[in-house]
Amino acid sequence: MRPEAEKGIRVKSALSRTGGTLASFTHSLQPYIGCSFGHGCGVYCYVPFLPIHRYRSEGYAWGDYVWYKENVATLLRDELRRFAHRSALDTLRIFMSSATDPYQPAEGKLRLARACLQALVDYPPGLLVVQTRSPIVVDDFDLLRQLGPRAWLSMTVETDDEAVRRTLTPGVPSIRRRKETVETAAATGIQTQVTVAPFLALRAPERFAAWLDAHAERVLVDTFTSGDGGRGGRTARSRLPAAYREAGLGNWQDEAAAIAFHDLLVQRLGSARVGWSSTGFNALPSVGSSPAEMPQQPSLFSERATPAGNVRDDDE
Repeated sequence: MRPEAEKGIRVKSALSRTGGTLASFTHSLQPYIGCSFGHGCGVYCYVPFLPIHRYRSEGYAWGDYVWYKENVATLLRDELRRFAHRSALDTLRIFMSSATDPYQPAEGKLRLARACLQALVDYPPGLLVVQTRSPIVVDDFDLLRQLGPRAWLSMTVETDDEAVRRTLTPGVPSIRRRKETVETAAATGIQTQVTVAPFLALRAPERFAAWLDAHAERVLVDTFTSGDGGRGGRTARSRLPAAYREAGLGNWQDEAAAIAFHDLLVQRLGSARVGWSSTGFNALPSVGSSPAEMPQQPSLFSERATPAGNVRDDDE
C-alpha cells in the first residue's frame, strides 16, 4: 500500500547511537522515518509508541507516511571517513534498521539503502546487520557480498503459514518470496540470519526447522512478551490482542509454542546457531573482535526472567 504522504527531508547525522535491546551495537542507521509496511506488520510494531513517531509523524498514522532522508548517504560517508581516520572502523557495529524497514517499497525508486551500502563498502564497519522483510534487498546482494564476513542479511520470517501472514500482516511480502530471498542469499555466499520474530503460529514446525537448517546460518526466535522492549506492554496497547482474538489464535502472551520451537531448533541446528530475543540479536561477532569481547548469551530461561531494556529512539 502506498503511503498517504511521502517527502524528502534533510538530517544532521546518519548514525544514531543505540542501546537497550541492541546493547552490543554501537549505532543504528535509518534511511527512512516511517514505514509503509505499517499497514501490515503495524498490527504489532512497537515503533508507533516511540518518540520518533510521536514527534515526527506530523499527525499521520503509522504506515501512512514515509520521510526519506535525502542526505543520509552523504552524511554516512563523512561519518565513516572520520572513524577511518581514527582507525576505528572495526569498532562500529551498525544495525540497519531498528525503526523502519530499509527495503520498504520506497527503496525501489529512491535507493537510499543502496547508497548507504556503497559508503559502507568503501568504509567497512566491524559489523553490519541489515534487518528487513523485503525481497527488494536482493538488488543489493552485490554490495553485501563485497562486505563479506562484516555483513549479515537478517530476514524476518515470523511464520511458515501464509494464512496467518495474510490475517495478521496483510500487505507485506509473502512468506514464499522472503524464503526465496533467503535461499538466494545463502546460495551466493551472503551470511544469512532468519528472525522468527515476533513468533507467530506455525503450520509445520518440523518442516520449517528443516528449511531453516538448510538455508540460514543463524536463527533467532522472539516473542511479543520478550521482545517488544516493554515485557509485552507495548504490544498490549497495539491492535495485536484484538487481531489475535478475532483470528482465534489464542493467547498472544503465551510463549510456550515459541519456546518449544526454539528447543526444536537447538536440537536440530545446535545452540551456536540459535538465539533467543535480544541476546540473540546481540551475539553476532564483529570482524576483528575476540569471543571474550562479545556479550555472553545467557540461557533462554535466565533471559526470560530479566526485564527487557527499551530500544533507544532512533532519529537523525
